[in-house]
Amino acid sequence: MSDEMDALPLRKANTMNVLVLLLVAAAVFSYLGAYAATNALVAANLLNPWPVGEDPRPRWMLDGFISLLTLFGAMAALLKWSSGRQLRRMDAMEEDEPISEM
Repeated sequence: MSDEMDALPLRKANTMNVLVLLLVAAAVFSYLGAYAATNALVAANLLNPWPVGEDPRPRWMLDGFISLLTLFGAMAALLKWSSGRQLRRMDAMEEDEPISEM
């Protein structure tokens, strides 16, 4: 059974799929923060309803969406930098390693 699991090829993640997933995640979380949470607070009488024409939630959603995309981009850049640095260190270790004779 273990041999069958090892023999299955792993599919590499498509960059576009990852980007779309991050965009959808940012949109969902910004919606939940701006609309769903505030609607629940208004329904529980913890917040007063906004006057007509003065609803701040669309701006909150846009700010949240942009903030999450910025956070995701910064995390991706940090992880890419860290991974590249680690790979360079491993390459340097391989080059410094003496060749053993068999």
